[in-house]
Amino acid sequence: MDMHRVAARALVALAVTAGAAAAVVPFCDRPGGLALLAETDHPALLALLAAAFLAGAALLASRRPGVRKGAALALAGTAVLGVLAVPAYAVVADPFPDREWDVPAPDGSGRRLVVERGIGLTDPVWRIYVDAGRFPTTRRHPVAEYAGTSSRGVLEATWTDPSHIRLIDLDHTHHDLRVTPDGRPLDPLTW
Repeated sequence: MDMHRVAARALVALAVTAGAAAAVVPFCDRPGGLALLAETDHPALLALLAAAFLAGAALLASRRPGVRKGAALALAGTAVLGVLAVPAYAVVADPFPDREWDVPAPDGSGRRLVVERGIGLTDPVWRIYVDAGRFPTTRRHPVAEYAGTSSRGVLEATWTDPSHIRLIDLDHTHHDLRVTPDGRPLDPLTW
């Protein structure tokens, strides 16, 4: 059995999977949708990954042994660098880890209040949501998203009881919001 052809077929399958995910995931990121799909909503990155898989498959399927051997070494090196880059990506993607909250509900129901501070073009982007359930079937319910001036943001995020969350702005304004047992917010956040 030719391992290069088997690896090339596996790369084609990965390319098809990444391409399908790039096309489908943006439509699945909705309130109450799977959190796993919401986290993979990066269509440009998935499309680039699919193209890289196809290029690797084409090189591995070459009839020239030198090209196949070079492609195999390059793919192995890329895989090693990709694994090593994961911690670096986490630091680059999240330079302010102390400005995020992931607070479990006080009743142990598997719900979590999550506040993320991302990097916008000029000012931070705040995303607040409630995740309900256990991985990989966690459902995400958005509470609010704010992309504005740097003077706005979240100072504190807590559960006051199993059916209420409290968000405190940087200007010390309190927002008390009701949450259903399945994680859906009942009150709109006027920010």
